[in-house]
Amino acid sequence: MLNLNNSYIKKIYFLFIISSYLMSQAQAGQLNILLENDGLFANDGNYTNGFSFGWESKALLSHQQYLPATIPLFFQLQHHLRLPINQSHTAWGMNISQRMWTPNKISSMEAQNNERPYAGFLQIESHLAEYSTKFSQKNWLSLGIIGPKSKAEQVQTKVHSFSDYTPPNGWQYQVQEQVTLQLAYEVDALLFRSSKLPGNLFNHNQWEASSYSHIALGNFNTEASLGLLFRWGTMLNKTFGRLSSHFGHIGNTTDVISSNNFTAYSRLQLGYRFSDLTIEGRLPYESDITIEPKQAKATIGVNWTINNYAITWSLNSYTRSYHSDKKSWHSYASLTLSCAI
Repeated sequence: MLNLNNSYIKKIYFLFIISSYLMSQAQAGQLNILLENDGLFANDGNYTNGFSFGWESKALLSHQQYLPATIPLFFQLQHHLRLPINQSHTAWGMNISQRMWTPNKISSMEAQNNERPYAGFLQIESHLAEYSTKFSQKNWLSLGIIGPKSKAEQVQTKVHSFSDYTPPNGWQYQVQEQVTLQLAYEVDALLFRSSKLPGNLFNHNQWEASSYSHIALGNFNTEASLGLLFRWGTMLNKTFGRLSSHFGHIGNTTDVISSNNFTAYSRLQLGYRFSDLTIEGRLPYESDITIEPKQAKATIGVNWTINNYAITWSLNSYTRSYHSDKKSWHSYASLTLSCAI
C-alpha cells in the first residue's frame, strides 16, 4: 500500500493543472469534457457517474527511432512503453477524472453486506498515442486515490439535492482511502475497410471493422479484454484509433478533420478482471460479495466533428461485477464535448 499525505496529493493535482495549461498554450490540441451517468436509465447503483477533463495534443509525424523534439520529456519516456512501428502520428495528453460506484439501494442507512459498496475514485493520468490509418496504440500512466478524499460523496449528495433523485445515505460505509498507481495499454488493428460510396447525406461514406485489445495493471484494478469495433461514416482512415475502451480517452479529431465528419459505431468486448479495488478494498464492515471475473460490454454511439468542435455520445451496457448482483446487466450513457484550441 502506498502512503502519500494529503498535501502531496494536492501538489500533484496542482502541477497537473499548470502543466496542462502550459502544454495547451505551447501546442495545438483538443480539450475534452466527458460526462457519464446511469440516470438516463432511471437507475442508481453499480457504476453510477463519471467525469473527465482532458487534453490531447496535435498529432505529429514520428518514426520508430525518432520523436519530434517538441514532445515533452516525460512523454518521450512514456514512448518506450509501446510496440515499435515504422511510421505513425504521435500525440500525447493528460486528464483528471472522478468516478463513483454505489449499491443498488442508496436510500438505505445501513451497511449492505450483499451489495457493491460505495466507492469514489479521483485520478490524474498521462497518455501517449500513436495513430495510423490501419494501426494504433495507446498507453496510460495514472496516479489516483480512492476513498473520502475523492470527494465523490460530496458530488453525488449535491447533485441529488438539486433533483428528485433519492439521496444517498450510506457513504459512511465507502471503500477506505488508498493511493493507486496504474498502467494501461491498448492496441487497435484494422481488419477490413470498404471502398468509399456516394450518398445523399454523407458522401464518400464507408464502413470498417477492427479488433482491439486492452490491458490494465495496478492496484486499482487488473484486467484484460479483447473486442471488435464496427464504424460507419466518412474519413475513417483519418480518425482510426481515436475511439477507445479506456475511460476518459477520446483522440484528437478536430486536428485531422477540415470539414464536417460523422461516424456511427458499435463496440463488443469480452474480458477477464483479476482484481477490483472498488469491490475488494478495505471497508468498515464485513462484506460478503466476491468479484465476478468474466466481463462483457456492448456500446453503440456516434461521433460528429464539426470544424473545431466534436461531440461523442454513446449508450453502454456491461455485465455484473460481483457474483451476488441480482441484475445481470447495467447501463449508462456517455457524452463527450470537445473543442480545438
